[in-house]
Amino acid sequence: MFEELHILSVERQLYAELYGCATPAEIFSCLERSVKQLIPYDGLYIRYENQLQEKHEKLYGPQAEAVKAASICVSKGKSPGQYWFQFPFGEGHGAQGILCFTIGKEPSPSTLCSVERMLHFCSRSLYQYELLQKVEQYAKEQELLLRELRHRTHNNLQFMLGTLPFLLHDSEGLPHHIKEKLEQRFQGLIVLSSIWDSQSIDNTVSAPSYFVSVVRTLRKLWLEGRGSLELSLQIDESLVLSKEMATTIALILNELVTNTLKHSSHAFPLIKLDIQQTGAGLLFWYHEAVDAGGSKRETVQEKPPAYLPNTLAGGQGRNIIQGLVARVGGAVVSEAAVGETETYQFTAVFPLKQD
Repeated sequence: MFEELHILSVERQLYAELYGCATPAEIFSCLERSVKQLIPYDGLYIRYENQLQEKHEKLYGPQAEAVKAASICVSKGKSPGQYWFQFPFGEGHGAQGILCFTIGKEPSPSTLCSVERMLHFCSRSLYQYELLQKVEQYAKEQELLLRELRHRTHNNLQFMLGTLPFLLHDSEGLPHHIKEKLEQRFQGLIVLSSIWDSQSIDNTVSAPSYFVSVVRTLRKLWLEGRGSLELSLQIDESLVLSKEMATTIALILNELVTNTLKHSSHAFPLIKLDIQQTGAGLLFWYHEAVDAGGSKRETVQEKPPAYLPNTLAGGQGRNIIQGLVARVGGAVVSEAAVGETETYQFTAVFPLKQD
């Protein structure tokens, strides 16, 4: 009875420790400590190889080298002698591993069964480690592809801008100010793509400088001569955002601005953006204001296209924005057309990571 209680206690301790292990080396250290509490081995040898081509070897005890040599003899069909034990593990998870040990006297069957159970549980932990490594590898590959895509987009925009004068030179009847606006739009897109492309390099960005850069770019890209965009920041100067959070908010703002210019009934919409840091969140408040007495109309709530008569009102703009907000764990607080001097407002809150 005492032996069974001791085995149960050792196994529970191992299971608890494995939850904090992040690498095979840490897993094997926990396993070795647990085996040592059950078996006073003279030598212990662990070998493990996974599908990621990672190989690990651990030797414990004064006769560890002899145990390793004995494991090679067993693989060649030779007998290593009495009181020598070998346990394979990991086959069901696509890995290959063995645990070997030698001891001065034969352990009880209950002890050997406990070692086998603990190996099985460690095998599951090793499999989870492999899955996490694969996910990280896929994420790096995705990031590399995105950086290449952004880089190619940036280069293509620069090429189009370079060929624009030659394309427009022979265009008759095209006003000069239209040519200037086209060139201005290309310049703005290049700057905007540069800002977003830089986020693929750094994991975090300074929130104040990033928002100022995005607003400045959107003014140049969309609003010169067509409207105004005022920015009010109430955030800590040291606040940093993840690249995903920063670029997502920039995409939301770009979508709101373009939708406002497209659907506003006012020739020169006045757009205001307030970004406030409130506790563990970031409050994003976008609203379009007009002069008193101006006509009131929803701006971002698009009408269904004529070629899709059965489509619900709202278009794609709202769905895109709501999807972007949800992507980073944010929530839309309000979206409405209100008052005589404010035609549209949009409010969302985004979570901030806590140290």
